[in-house]
Amino acid sequence: MQTVSGVTIRGELSAHEDLAFDGTFEGSIDLHGHHFVASKNANVHASITARAVTIDGHLEGHITADVVDIGPTADVDANVIAPKLALEEGARFNGAVNTERARAAGTIAKHRSRC
Repeated sequence: MQTVSGVTIRGELSAHEDLAFDGTFEGSIDLHGHHFVASKNANVHASITARAVTIDGHLEGHITADVVDIGPTADVDANVIAPKLALEEGARFNGAVNTERARAAGTIAKHRSRC
């Protein structure tokens, strides 16, 4: 897992490995098949697509993932599309959660991979 800390990034971020972020980010993050972690000091304003997303810092935006874990120090204002969501005690979360859309998208993706 790569760790990025103490930086400010604006734009589009994509990677082919897991990424832990400890800085300020504005834009979009695309980590298909990988894990994105926003650490306790992270300030993220983004649309995130990843296999798994763990938030311990501040996040505003949109999350699409298989698994989303919102930690006890997290402050999240986002819409979430994920079949699995964990919201730990102490976390602040504001937004919509849609598990059915995630399930439907997964079914479609499995069907397409068989063709």
